[in-house]
Amino acid sequence: MPDRQARIAVFGSSPISVPVFEAIAAQHRVVVAVISDVPHIRHGKPVLNSVAQWAISRSISLLNGATLPANELVSRLQCEKIDILFLLSYGHILPAAVLESPLLAAINLHPSNLPWYRGAAPIERQIMDGCVTSAVSIIRMSPLLDRGDILGQRSFDIAPDDYRPDVEASIVRAGVPLALEVIDRLLSATVCCTPQLGHGSYARKVTSEEELIDWSLPVARIFNLIRALAPEPGASTYHGNDRIKILRATPLPMGSAVPSLESNIPGFLRMFDRNRAAVRCGDSWLELLRVQFPGKRPLSVPELINGRWLCPGTCLSNSATS
Repeated sequence: MPDRQARIAVFGSSPISVPVFEAIAAQHRVVVAVISDVPHIRHGKPVLNSVAQWAISRSISLLNGATLPANELVSRLQCEKIDILFLLSYGHILPAAVLESPLLAAINLHPSNLPWYRGAAPIERQIMDGCVTSAVSIIRMSPLLDRGDILGQRSFDIAPDDYRPDVEASIVRAGVPLALEVIDRLLSATVCCTPQLGHGSYARKVTSEEELIDWSLPVARIFNLIRALAPEPGASTYHGNDRIKILRATPLPMGSAVPSLESNIPGFLRMFDRNRAAVRCGDSWLELLRVQFPGKRPLSVPELINGRWLCPGTCLSNSATS
């Protein structure tokens, strides 16, 4: 155990960053927090992201890397005598000069078993691919995206019915002790660096076109897409002219004796058992559980049926009805 606290600058812009940053701040001195987005305006007032709100609540200096020139950011980090730059879900690539500014290391917690799923959307892509195991990896950052030496890894399981928030919770549970362990090893100069081997894979950002459900695909692939994108941006489909989000669903067992589910047309919407609804996929049926119409709050399927929002016999599709 090192005999001093590290002076740390944290870089992040997503809710998943906050519990990890909080755990670090409980044991070390987080002196600067850096975000990467410009606050959007709601009702005439700026809305800060979760990392900015956390930093302000802890009286930690807050900087915005999206608006602050790189040379000024480097100068500030050097002035603060930062030991470790710790990055989690920041959203932008840092210039080499920023990576070289801390006294000990610039490190990144990446939510995948590197070298697999490098890139912008590792969590979403792993769920979309149906992965059942994953890991958090902490690497020494380099100018090459997610290719630095591995300083530590810790695995975790992904359950078949885990949605993205469930996986993010697993990442935090695995990531907090690993982050603290790696920081301690950096302070005591006992950290081991392991080069990444093999080509790995790249997890590109999910496009708006990919958010649309193709009902001709197997039910497992559609279910994985819904799990990966909930609650935001949400896997979507068209119900008439409305682009709706499917937030919760569950595959119906193959060969299940559900009355009136006789259609084989992909996207066909059928009601059954009075207050349940299912959609035909390429190979089976997907029961809808929670859906959001444009401008409305998410509603359960019984609420939607009672309110006559869902129309039986409609064919859901990936384009609006002309």
